[in-house]
Amino acid sequence: MRFRAVIFTVLVHLSVMGAAAQGAAAPADSRIRLDTPSGYPVPRFLSLKAEATNCRTGPSFDHPIRFVYKRAGAPVLVVAESVDHWRKLRDPVGDECWVHETTLKAQTHILVREAIALRRRPAPDANISARIGSGVLARLVKRKDGWILVTAANARGWVAAGEVWGGDALTDSARRD
Repeated sequence: MRFRAVIFTVLVHLSVMGAAAQGAAAPADSRIRLDTPSGYPVPRFLSLKAEATNCRTGPSFDHPIRFVYKRAGAPVLVVAESVDHWRKLRDPVGDECWVHETTLKAQTHILVREAIALRRRPAPDANISARIGSGVLARLVKRKDGWILVTAANARGWVAAGEVWGGDALTDSARRD
């Protein structure tokens, strides 16, 4: 009997520690939703898989195609999800539509909205390594403390996440909401 009491006590402690850890990991910003069908946060950025992606007026194949995205890798902001695997997207110009989750992949690129300077290190006072122009899709290499390391053609450098589309989901979500 004593053994069962010890096991029960250990299990209670583990479950309390687990609940505390989950509470500590909860987002501080109330605009992030974690109660989504996928379990991933909304808003979040993903990338388009194919060169052509049908974007529909509603979350089913029965809804008409509103327009077609024609740029593989382009970042899109997921602003809502349906339980049957549809994602509501927002693009850089603010248009919203629905795509099936199979047309999306983990984010691979950012979009430069206005010409920007790439920095040699993730700091606003760092030397400039290159400049890239508006409309460029730059490959996302990694994120660090609000900065993104990107490559585009022969250019490589750091850009502040808030300066590009695909950098900061909360900032880009708030622009429309």
